[in-house]
Amino acid sequence: MKSSKEKRALIAGMIGCLLYVIGDFLFAATGKTQSTESIGLMVKVAYLDMATWRMVVSIICGVLGTALYYIGFHQMWKLLKRHLTQPKQQKWVKLFQIAYLTGTVCWGYVHAMFTNMALFFKFTFEKYGDMQAAAEIANKVFYCNAAPLLAAYILCDVLLSVVMLVIIWKRMLPLKNTAQRILASFCNPIVFTGIVGNLFTLLPWPLDQIDHGTESAGHLLVLVLGLVLLREKAKCGECKETVQ
Repeated sequence: MKSSKEKRALIAGMIGCLLYVIGDFLFAATGKTQSTESIGLMVKVAYLDMATWRMVVSIICGVLGTALYYIGFHQMWKLLKRHLTQPKQQKWVKLFQIAYLTGTVCWGYVHAMFTNMALFFKFTFEKYGDMQAAAEIANKVFYCNAAPLLAAYILCDVLLSVVMLVIIWKRMLPLKNTAQRILASFCNPIVFTGIVGNLFTLLPWPLDQIDHGTESAGHLLVLVLGLVLLREKAKCGECKETVQ
């Protein structure tokens, strides 16, 4: 019964990450004939052609996704805390906790900030008809949010990825061989985006648009490793009952 409850929590977190993927896609995906030009650091000309509903639904996906993200990653942290009991292992569990709590606090805000930046650009241009001025305002909004965005990225994406790679290659997870550890190394936002995401960008439209959700998909794959850990712990429990 307890294992079933833990599994449901992990799956809830995976659904939350899937909502992130949908939100990312709605915010960033462009049509075949849309411009891919950017004005400044973050403002895309394509935002002018995007329907407002896409941004609204994207924000909703970010907010709902964050609530489910917490449920899944909190359960993952509890599994790691029970599984990794040695003092040298516990520091990595603590760093995992810092990473997922950062995500819980920040990801809803980060998602809304990016979409609102696009809306500032779109609505300012529609009102005044000056694309350069509209882009300048939207970029200023981004620059004002740059520091917390960078901190969230470092603490959640980078730190989470480092922790997962250490846990995998220090053999703290029940992975049976090197091939499984190599495959598991893709289960984090940095490696998955850096390798798989960049490979998608080389494909023709519309396959290249899948890249927009790979960071969030990397978070989802972390929870897949949680399901692996939960399954192996359940097997160990069954073995103990058989021996008794």
